[in-house]
Amino acid sequence: MKNHPTIASRPLQAVTKDGVTFPVTLRLGAPYPDPNPDGDWICPCRLEGLSDVTYEIHGVDGLQALTLAAEVLRGRLTEAAQERGLTFTWGGESGLSAAEVLI
Repeated sequence: MKNHPTIASRPLQAVTKDGVTFPVTLRLGAPYPDPNPDGDWICPCRLEGLSDVTYEIHGVDGLQALTLAAEVLRGRLTEAAQERGLTFTWGGESGLSAAEVLI
């Protein structure tokens, strides 16, 4: 997301089963037209603190790309929470599931 501005983010604290906490930030970038003339739109997104991967989600227009990118973040956060046994702290509440921090 180096070349594309972040338009939305959510900082969380992930909590392991052993009570160790670490920061996680969900980031959605601004959708932009695919440079491929036959392409649609792309929306970058990241789960900082859980992965170094920037996902580039494609959609027929900017709104679809943005909506799909938010769903990818939800799915990846849920997968990471299940695999690692994580809960999250956000908005003054702790012990939250991935679904509860992405309502």
